[in-house]
Amino acid sequence: MMAEYEFVETSSRNITENGQQLRVVNFRGTDQSSVPNEKLNVDGSFTMPLTEYFQAGVDGELPNKIKEYVVGRLQAE
Repeated sequence: MMAEYEFVETSSRNITENGQQLRVVNFRGTDQSSVPNEKLNVDGSFTMPLTEYFQAGVDGELPNKIKEYVVGRLQAE
């Protein structure tokens, strides 16, 4: 469903919720197969544990983490 989308972090910030350090990740997904003059972008944000965020960054996996989040939300009932 989202195979042609490229996800990037647009901004992020730290928060503390119930004593846990989290990172709010704002993102944009763009359809790389869009035909001219037609686009369907996906913008949003979600939270993830701060250590998981930094590890995903070190591993170069943040775009995949964002995609997993988006696909999970789209498939939720």
